[in-house]
Amino acid sequence: MIRKSALAAIIAVALVATPQAQAADAAPSAGTWLVSQFSEGDRLLRAPQDPASGDTGLTADGIYALAAAGVGRSTAEKAAAWLAQPDQIAFFLGDGEAESYVGGLVKLALVAQTLGTDPHKFAAIDLLGRLSALQEESGRYRDRTDPSFDQTNAFTQALAIIVLKRAGQPSDKPVTFQVSSQCPDGGFPIQFEQATCKSDVDATAIVLQALLAAGEKTATATASAKGLDWLAKQQQADGGFQAMAPPTNANTTGLAVGALVAGGRAEAADKAVAFLKTLQVGCAGPVAQRGAVSFDRNGFDAGTVVRATTQAMLGLARVSLATVSAADATAGVPALDCTTPPSPSPEPTAPPAPAGPEQVPADPPLAVTGPDQAGPLTLFGSFAVIAGAVLLFVSRRRKVGA
Repeated sequence: MIRKSALAAIIAVALVATPQAQAADAAPSAGTWLVSQFSEGDRLLRAPQDPASGDTGLTADGIYALAAAGVGRSTAEKAAAWLAQPDQIAFFLGDGEAESYVGGLVKLALVAQTLGTDPHKFAAIDLLGRLSALQEESGRYRDRTDPSFDQTNAFTQALAIIVLKRAGQPSDKPVTFQVSSQCPDGGFPIQFEQATCKSDVDATAIVLQALLAAGEKTATATASAKGLDWLAKQQQADGGFQAMAPPTNANTTGLAVGALVAGGRAEAADKAVAFLKTLQVGCAGPVAQRGAVSFDRNGFDAGTVVRATTQAMLGLARVSLATVSAADATAGVPALDCTTPPSPSPEPTAPPAPAGPEQVPADPPLAVTGPDQAGPLTLFGSFAVIAGAVLLFVSRRRKVGA
């Protein structure tokens, strides 16, 4: 039987929605940096300086991020092959009988769909078949494990809806259950069936993307329209979004962008993307950090930057997990050129953040030039061994990687 600590490695994803010229260079530049963080070229790490600490959830997130940016397909394919190894499968999915985990099933199904392979045949496992076995009569998906250790929540339910939609399978009951969890104020909670319904920005963002992907209409009085109204009200003056408390951050903002774009809230999405770009390390930063996206305005932090970059990339690229695909991604990543002045960027639509101790001027943007590199990136020398901490899927801090 798989140890219960296995599920602690399941990390929530980041999401989101359509390309726009404003973010044309930001996402590929982030992809160039992110590829350099894959240990042995095929996994993102959980523990600093420990190549054996591959993080299954974070590695899956990295695949989505690279696909969204349209770069690094060769790295994404190597990462998928690592995820398909028996040890990773057992760790992430359970044995399929005594233990079976929704979070692992939906994330690997989305990996397969992103790379254009069959989620019914991932590592010789029918991921969607196992997922179907975990659906209750109400439409909720629940882990098969010790009930006290069930880790299902708004993230796992929303991702289940998304992968079912992508697979062309019915999702009426799961959608109905998800809608039933909506709080009176219009937002959605992370945890189901709590005594008090408390709306959460991250949960609302991912749920909205799932509902909109499944065809939930945005006409007045629908769940998605109310959710979009609530989400838009949570946007801060600097254009970013925060989780339970300040600061505004890349992870939460990356999730919110997808919901805003999918829901037609273009102005709010533009402001959020502009905020994300202020967190990206540009040509003024150290060479080994260029392209990375910091968690918040405090700057580059090795403990949070990998997860922040993966989640921000989806927001920068405005690509939804309902449609993200590596089909048109280049095999490698573009070179980052800081030797010539970059072309002028459009004026950001977001107002400048108020001056204060957290205000950090944005670095000049990175120019993305040169031929794609088919092999693992060596631009920054040896691969940096950086990872987030091991956190519970339901933990609020799992989203900041702190």
